[in-house]
Amino acid sequence: MLKILHMVVAGMLLAVGVAGCGNVSQPRKSDFPDNEFKEIPQEYFSINPDGGTVLSIKYETKDYTGSKEKYEKTALIYLPKGYNQDDKDTKYNVFYWMHGGGGSEKEAFGGLMSDSDYKNLLDNMIANGDMQPCIVVTPTYNNKFNGDATACTNYFWEELVNDLIPAVEGQYNTYCEKTTSAGIKASRLHRGFGGFSMGAACTWWVFENALEEVGYFLPVAGDSWSLGMGAGGSQPDNAASHLADVVRDYGYDWEDFYIYCGVGSNDDMAGPNMRPMINSMKKEEFSDVFKWADNFKDGNFYFIERQGGWHDYNTCYRVAYNGLPKFFG
Repeated sequence: MLKILHMVVAGMLLAVGVAGCGNVSQPRKSDFPDNEFKEIPQEYFSINPDGGTVLSIKYETKDYTGSKEKYEKTALIYLPKGYNQDDKDTKYNVFYWMHGGGGSEKEAFGGLMSDSDYKNLLDNMIANGDMQPCIVVTPTYNNKFNGDATACTNYFWEELVNDLIPAVEGQYNTYCEKTTSAGIKASRLHRGFGGFSMGAACTWWVFENALEEVGYFLPVAGDSWSLGMGAGGSQPDNAASHLADVVRDYGYDWEDFYIYCGVGSNDDMAGPNMRPMINSMKKEEFSDVFKWADNFKDGNFYFIERQGGWHDYNTCYRVAYNGLPKFFG
């Protein structure tokens, strides 16, 4: 099987990358925290006075759902404590997080210079060494030319790859040293994408269409809609087979990406569709691309079910708390 070629660095996430110089091999990381579910310490939701900052970034994009009309959009961006624009030697991983239905780029952080549970969680995870300082971007799939949220989530991957990643990672100190197609692909293992509900559906579409550009995926409370809305529940084996074939068509296998996902046990909206698809993805016939493991040193795929969790951000926080250290720990 063709193997993805990455940057030559000593560690998968902590070493300085050489994005933009062409594809060269990179070893897999071998040390991960275990994947079992852990509750968030209550104090992690307290304001950390030495925490990071939430700013905004504007970028030009277009209506990828059809008209191709150009327009300007805004995303919010979290910069961790200590970020220094003039310190070009310190590089940061980037996590893109997509909101759920009816939301906006402000859903997670609340707005500019705001405090929120999501920001407090990130601040305290970083301060306590659970994860490395990381840039977090919250865009929106909303499109001024198209009110169909399903279509907007379906095509958001084009906006992500062509417009948002270059705008963010061309401005801030990330491992993507050149925002060319080659540079973005070479730095994929320093980039993650996740989302809640419709944002999870968006995450699965990013997985299918931008696997060369993104290495880590964190869908919460949502299945893949490529075979139709709710296909993860109505035809789970077909949905899993489709996703596996997508990976194989890239020439990738389980060593080339990671999926950490979850849902609440009381989530009657997303759970009935997500659980069956995940269970099918665990089957032996798909283990060449979806290798279930309690620790990512042995695989690339894990699913948690938060007991008592609902279809809400309390579940998102807990999946993120458990998943992000596996990506950027």
